[in-house]
Amino acid sequence: MSGSNDLLTNALTGWVRAISRRPRTVVIATGLLTLGLAFYAATHLGINSDNVRLISKDLPSRKNHEAFAALFPNLEHALLIVVEGETPELARDAANALTAELRTRPETFTDAYIPGGGSFFERTGLLYRSVAELEEFADQMARVQPLLAELERDSSIANLTALVRQGLDAIGDEPDEIDQWVRVLNQIGHAAVEVYSEYPLAVSWEEMLVQGSSLEVKNRRVIVVHPVLDFESVFAAARPMEIIHRLADDLGYTAERGVSIRITGNPALNYEEMIGIAWDVGGAGAFCFALVVGILVIALRSIKLVSAAVITLLSGLIWTLAFAAFSIGHLNLVSVTFAVLFIGLGVDFAIHLGMSYADLLHTGKNNLQAQEDAVRNVGKSLVLCTVTTAIGFFVFIPTDYRGVAELGLISGVGMFIILFVTLTLIPALLSSWLAPAENDRSSSSLRFRDRWWRHLDRYGAWVRRIAAVAGFGAIALLPDARFDENVINMRDPGTESVQAFNDLLSQSGMASPWFVNVVARDLESAQRLADQLEGFESVAHTVTLADYVPSEQDEKREILVDIGYFFPPPTAYPEAPKPEPIEEQISALRELHAYLDRHGAVSGESPLLDSMSMLRAVLARFLEKIEENGDAEAALANLETILLSGFADQMKRLRNALEPGEIALADLPAPLVGRMVAADGSARVQVYPRESLIDEMAFSRFVADVQEIAPEAAGVAISLVGFANATKSSFRQALLSALIAIAALLWLLWRRTSDVLLVLTPLILSALLTSAAMVLLDLPFNFANVIVIPLLLGVGANSGIHLVHRSKNIASSNEELLATTTARAVFYSALTTAASFGTLAFSSHRGMASLGIVLSIGMLLTILCTLIVLPALLEWQGDHSKVKPAAASRS
Repeated sequence: MSGSNDLLTNALTGWVRAISRRPRTVVIATGLLTLGLAFYAATHLGINSDNVRLISKDLPSRKNHEAFAALFPNLEHALLIVVEGETPELARDAANALTAELRTRPETFTDAYIPGGGSFFERTGLLYRSVAELEEFADQMARVQPLLAELERDSSIANLTALVRQGLDAIGDEPDEIDQWVRVLNQIGHAAVEVYSEYPLAVSWEEMLVQGSSLEVKNRRVIVVHPVLDFESVFAAARPMEIIHRLADDLGYTAERGVSIRITGNPALNYEEMIGIAWDVGGAGAFCFALVVGILVIALRSIKLVSAAVITLLSGLIWTLAFAAFSIGHLNLVSVTFAVLFIGLGVDFAIHLGMSYADLLHTGKNNLQAQEDAVRNVGKSLVLCTVTTAIGFFVFIPTDYRGVAELGLISGVGMFIILFVTLTLIPALLSSWLAPAENDRSSSSLRFRDRWWRHLDRYGAWVRRIAAVAGFGAIALLPDARFDENVINMRDPGTESVQAFNDLLSQSGMASPWFVNVVARDLESAQRLADQLEGFESVAHTVTLADYVPSEQDEKREILVDIGYFFPPPTAYPEAPKPEPIEEQISALRELHAYLDRHGAVSGESPLLDSMSMLRAVLARFLEKIEENGDAEAALANLETILLSGFADQMKRLRNALEPGEIALADLPAPLVGRMVAADGSARVQVYPRESLIDEMAFSRFVADVQEIAPEAAGVAISLVGFANATKSSFRQALLSALIAIAALLWLLWRRTSDVLLVLTPLILSALLTSAAMVLLDLPFNFANVIVIPLLLGVGANSGIHLVHRSKNIASSNEELLATTTARAVFYSALTTAASFGTLAFSSHRGMASLGIVLSIGMLLTILCTLIVLPALLEWQGDHSKVKPAAASRS
């Protein structure tokens, strides 16, 4: 292969010589071409913000997803609006009002609904409770009936205070009765405090009625919204989310008014992820570029040489962006990081070529001779390193993980682009406008000043032993390496969408957003399948359309009829009395305060006494305040509104819920039926987890159990597991492909197995140590950083190739390998790469941050293995003269 190597060297030096004849023409032509490519990239390169398209269409989980989405509404592209209120009434009213507004905008929202909400479930909701729960609810209604009946007859402050005194006088020692009056006293105290708030919060009569029974109070409602998304835009969900926030503000639903509106779901997560990535990649790119320029100044010690390197790097970046626009047409959530990777890797070419060139100038060579000899020294290595680095990217192209496949294609071709631009533009610039003058030549050598490696020369055997121990130790830690399948853990935890989604994900059962969908051919088959799935410990509930027909309806309606006897129609009462005069209302409050003053001072501790004491203090302050401010009429009106404004509506809702009527399949709302049974009769089974799927083990167990019975199941949880399996498979495939391809390439070029092993051994060691460091630092592999190890093989091979190649060139001289400019170039090249990758570590996006951290750790370990372990291996091989011939001659 030496002949082909000489041919390559002659071709490279001939290329440089040809450029030097017309350098200005080359610079101008290259500049014009770069401007044209920049315009093309700016007008043709888009962003793919749909992360579903990051995986191959041939993946089984993706096929299952597409098959399900063809029949039923697809939650992958649905927004989830999490509405939380200080009271259940606020949450319900806000969710209903916002849903109604969204439905008036079909051009932006194709559907909006509240699971378990709406008039149908308001009327029939109690039938979905068990008989035992309804019996307990009936007991609760019997306890509160006297209070409710009297308030319906006369809903005034005076009557309420009288009822409180009577109730406290008649209270027994039943815990449920005591708890009921504790709630009443606390609510009155809350109302008295709220009178002087800017946005007073009305008392929740739903809480008063339901608390104490097994029925839960819902302060959170979730609206499922199907928006029209613009995937041609960087921010596909931007417009729908902006409209939702604007509507919430227009309706007055703010945290100050007791309502929180948060948007999550896949489109919202992608939207905020893209905003974060845009800032992070932009900031990291700018910082990375500035950092690289600083290191170039230190390494090359020439402003003109640094300028040539910077111009070359920017030109190569523009050319690569144009290639991305031409070949793919977009960047995705993974490939958008290529710019930082390109800067970190692309500058290596300028460092090796520029440092060799500058050193030759320092030794007295003229400009053209220095350029040609520099290419002769490092040209073949640069070509070989381009191929090995590209291999580290190209091995991802055939994988099912399309996100990194596109990154691999763009970055791999980018390595060849930067090689060509470096060997073209740098010689042209150095032969024209940036040609060095005599006084531009560095007065100091561009080699390591301190021969630190001589201390290691004496302990080469120990270096090899320590490296072997470290390698075996790393292998022992590999079984503890893990892959995080939860894509939410990659995102910025400070964003609204991630916080809201994690709140939902922390719940289990029917509140979990990651339920699984299974499709059966008909409703009867769906029910049989649901029964099978409920046999798993990991499954809490299954739901088919048939489950919306309540069981034991006759017995449940009998209980509801009995409860209804407690609450006859309000027309049975005489006409409500006129409002009490202000003086009588104040007098009633004073009487209640005096009553509490007498009875609340009883010795002992109990929740009831605590509530009586609290209300006594609150009433005292309230009465003092209305006397001081002279606003008794307004204050008492506000107090009555806060206390009793929701009472009539709650009684109306209660009576409505007590008369649900019989429910059959034909009575179910059409939208609900459409979400559960497709037009062709296919029936949907929703499978809900027993545990919170934030827990990784619970997540994997739930999906595995469902797929055991229903391998065609679909849903976010299924997609993530399929995506994770594809990613892990891609990782193994890329790792093996990179090793084989690099080893084969090196053997074809050198035809010496020992030389191939010299490059691969420190490379494999650094990869093992990087994986071990991830285990020790508890850094799991994820969908972003999975590219690191195969990439390190390609990038890390460069340093070994440069050193082994240079060791052959100096075999007959007295020069030490680590005293050459190649060793110093390897050091600064790895330093710039590690530093540039490290800028990603400061990203708020945890996936990208982990990518930066792991890449930086890997590059630092690679340089240690290359500059310390590789020379020790060369010595062990017997090529002692290649490493320290000077030392040998002295001996």
